[in-house]
Amino acid sequence: MTKKDRKKKYWLRFLIYGGFVFLLILLFYNVLRDVKEINEFYVDTLNRYAKLLLWGSKLITELFGYEVTIYGKTIKIVDDFKASGVFLDRGCMGRNVLLGFTALIVVFPGKWIHKLWYIPMGIVVLTLVNMLRISGLAITAYCCPEYSDINHYFVFKVVAWIIIFVLWLIWFNAFSPFNRPKLKRDQKETSSL
Repeated sequence: MTKKDRKKKYWLRFLIYGGFVFLLILLFYNVLRDVKEINEFYVDTLNRYAKLLLWGSKLITELFGYEVTIYGKTIKIVDDFKASGVFLDRGCMGRNVLLGFTALIVVFPGKWIHKLWYIPMGIVVLTLVNMLRISGLAITAYCCPEYSDINHYFVFKVVAWIIIFVLWLIWFNAFSPFNRPKLKRDQKETSSL
């Protein structure tokens, strides 16, 4: 099989897997969420994840010297004069970012043995970034609320998608079959030195 044929095969597999993952996501959100047990498990998992995000964001914000409290799904910076907070809604938990990253790595060519550790590692990185984002939003809401909207709706989202792109670049350069011939050639050159 020529290099050109191999690339066509990988891109075709990428498109087929991508379509399949898209259909699975549609099936989940439009059919399976109507099953009571599945929906309860999903909602319970989201609530636990929200607590994890709030707890981590609280720790990060306290590292900056702020007194922080969590009430329900709201993280607040408190002082004697004012209290400002950020409510963590379902849309603010980064589900789309985590799903986008996971789907991208699942459908992109590479060995499954690497995907099984790279996806959880990426989810941890993105969760830590989300904790930093929530902490940053809480600090912004406290010190300069006039910048809260631009940070929430633009700056932090762009940063999250840039990090996904960097994680994908790492995946592409380290584990993609598109780079394997280059890696093998580099290894041969290194071993001959």
